[in-house]
Amino acid sequence: MKDFITLVAGIEYKTRELIDRLQAAENKSVKLEERNKELIIEIEGLKTKIKQLEYNNQIIKTAKALEGNKGSTNAKLMINGLLREIDRTIGLLND
Repeated sequence: MKDFITLVAGIEYKTRELIDRLQAAENKSVKLEERNKELIIEIEGLKTKIKQLEYNNQIIKTAKALEGNKGSTNAKLMINGLLREIDRTIGLLND
C-alpha cells in the first residue's frame, strides 16, 4: 500500500511539473508572438525609410547631373526615366 501511495504522489508531482512547464511554454509563446509583431512593424518602417532614401538618392543624382554641362545627357536620361515613371503611376491611378 505504501508503494502505491508513493507512486500516486510521484505521478501527481510529475503532473504538476508538466503543467508548470506547459504554462511557462505558453507564456514564452505569447511573448514571442508579441515580439514578432513588433519586429514586423519595425521592418515595415525600415522598408518605408529605404524607399524614402532611394527617392532622395535619385533626386540628389538628378540634381548633380543638372549642375554641370558634362552630365546633361545623363540628366536628360534621368528626367525621361522619371517622366516615364510618373506616366506609369498616373496610368495605374486611372485604372
